[in-house]
Amino acid sequence: MAGRVKEQLDDLAEINVTPLVDVMLVLLIIFIITAPMLVQGLKVNLPKQNAPSIASKGAEPLVVTVTKDHVILLGDEPVHIKLLPDRIGAMLGGEARPVYLKADESIPYGEVIRVMAVLHRVGVEQVGLVTQPEGR
Repeated sequence: MAGRVKEQLDDLAEINVTPLVDVMLVLLIIFIITAPMLVQGLKVNLPKQNAPSIASKGAEPLVVTVTKDHVILLGDEPVHIKLLPDRIGAMLGGEARPVYLKADESIPYGEVIRVMAVLHRVGVEQVGLVTQPEGR
């Protein structure tokens, strides 16, 4: 009788990992499929630190500046955020031109993102964030 109980306990002590592996593979597939759907944001080509200046190819880039007083300048001309899409659309005229965004370091992050969202809505594909090299 004691030998029979020991055999039953040995049989119960073995864990079948096949269902666990099956569940893990299903979860992995679900995460692989849903992960790209969770990514949201703006496509921005950011320059690397201490990178050489970029030679512009083709047309002259547009420069959008956000001053420390929260004034948005398109070139040298002040523009309200609500009028910015129309002005940039008129200046681009359907051609793909890069836009350089210069913002004062004291500007809140949300203000810069708001301007970048406007650029994205207008169809600007290349946005460069202008910085100064370290040590200046």
